Amino acid sequence: MSRVARAPAELHDGRVRAPTTDLTPEQQEVLVDVAEQGVHVVHVPRNGSEGPSYSYTVGLWESFQQPEVVVFGMPEDVAQDLLDTLADDASEGRVFQAGERHEGLLVGYPVRFFATPPAMTASHFDVLPWAYEGADVPVIQLVWPDKQGRWPWDPDVREGFAEAQPVPGREPQ
Repeated sequence: MSRVARAPAELHDGRVRAPTTDLTPEQQEVLVDVAEQGVHVVHVPRNGSEGPSYSYTVGLWESFQQPEVVVFGMPEDVAQDLLDTLADDASEGRVFQAGERHEGLLVGYPVRFFATPPAMTASHFDVLPWAYEGADVPVIQLVWPDKQGRWPWDPDVREGFAEAQPVPGREPQ
């Protein structure tokens, strides 16, 4: 994964913190990945019976002026590949925004993007406020269908699929 195109810093005010000598190895890894690759992916495992696992990006906002992206309910390796592909596409100028549907990120399946409630940043994406030093950073959720093409909110989707992929930013219909 090599990303070279970066958004000019003057286009937005979200900047990832500067490295310092007092950082943990994990914190240093986040900043190095963002500096060298444009993005770092954080994986949050399922916490007992408290919600699904999820993965999210750090650095898309600084590097490509794209909202950070979260995906729920995917195995870490699949989420890593998907978010790396998304970052590669963003580095080439492809734009991902809430309310959009995109083809080509998942082979054979479309994906949709939804805004996440701002309160989720502090409660779910704790590396973002740290990395951006408290600056407001937009986060969108990438939502994927099941093998039959059903979305988590479809009435006939299996229960476990819907529970593994909550969509808090989707307006009920």
